[in-house]
Amino acid sequence: MNYSETMFYITNEDINTHNNIGVKKKIYAQTRVFKKHFSRCLITYYAYGIAYLLDNDHIIEKEIVLSREACFRCYCKWIKKYHCCWIYMRCLIPASYHYLCFLRELKEIGVRLVLEYPSYPYDNEVKNEDILREDREYRGQIRNFVSQATTYTKGEIVHGIHTISLQNGVDLYENPIRKMTKKGTNIRLLAVAGFSFYHGFERVLEGLYQYYKNSRGYNFYFYMVGEGAEKRNYIHLVKKYGLEQYVEFCGYKTGAELDWYYDNADIGVAPLGMYKVGVVSATPIKTREYCSRGLPFIYGYEDDGFTGKEPYVRKASNSPEPIDMGAIIELYEATVENENILNNMRSYTEENFSWDILLRDVVKYMKNN
Repeated sequence: MNYSETMFYITNEDINTHNNIGVKKKIYAQTRVFKKHFSRCLITYYAYGIAYLLDNDHIIEKEIVLSREACFRCYCKWIKKYHCCWIYMRCLIPASYHYLCFLRELKEIGVRLVLEYPSYPYDNEVKNEDILREDREYRGQIRNFVSQATTYTKGEIVHGIHTISLQNGVDLYENPIRKMTKKGTNIRLLAVAGFSFYHGFERVLEGLYQYYKNSRGYNFYFYMVGEGAEKRNYIHLVKKYGLEQYVEFCGYKTGAELDWYYDNADIGVAPLGMYKVGVVSATPIKTREYCSRGLPFIYGYEDDGFTGKEPYVRKASNSPEPIDMGAIIELYEATVENENILNNMRSYTEENFSWDILLRDVVKYMKNN
């Protein structure tokens, strides 16, 4: 087989853990687009001391690597073996001396590299001060070896590198349109996430606590699908506020089980804690997934994909303020049993959040430079 047009997709996440299922879906959706333009796109990552090279889900290479330096040497060996000409790489934090050496070698052998920053700025997300200190020391030199990056926030320059501004896309095949729910006295909220602190779902729990102290017009039920570091905190708050009968921790769900939760939900809950990491504008994949399913949703930041005035969304403040359940009721009453809303959301996703459309400029850059 001719590997002269092989592309590598490099990431530093272990894509086979439950907490990274969203990242894995995104990577596979992106590689499906790249495979349309390059004869082969292989995925490489390392986890627990082993570097892997994948063709779809099939492991074609793996090697024990006991340091980042060894991992970069392994990557270079595979890049040469498979005649890789293009690389799309999720930024490997921290920048370091060995990372710069890796980038230098890629430049010397003529690989065309696009570096993705999934989150920027990211300083507030890095909790290890040693890692952050090392990254700050070396990241300013990345521009000597990389001339193009992508980011999901507005801005033309990242660490001195020109960027293509992306939004998170969605895989329509993985996100079928949901069934229409019937109006009733119950409003079912759904959060599907990895439960990181920036999700800010405590704002919903605090809003429910305030609501049940004063009102009983509707019964709210909050289904929290997923796992993650913040789950313990959410469980504590549910007990503290006496919300056990209204909040269900559903665990990790995929496939038909996940579809069931979407089919039986009324309102989706997207990230509400971006203020914690100093982020004003973002494009999380979750809003795109809710939109593709036809599930009205709330979110709490500036999103390039939505104005906040669409009839199927409500934008909350980017602050720790509890969510106003009255606003959720208004959204529910405006969208429940409205098939036009559901179909409009699906169409909007197809026209704006397809990865084929979003990665068009990335492919053009790789092909034409």
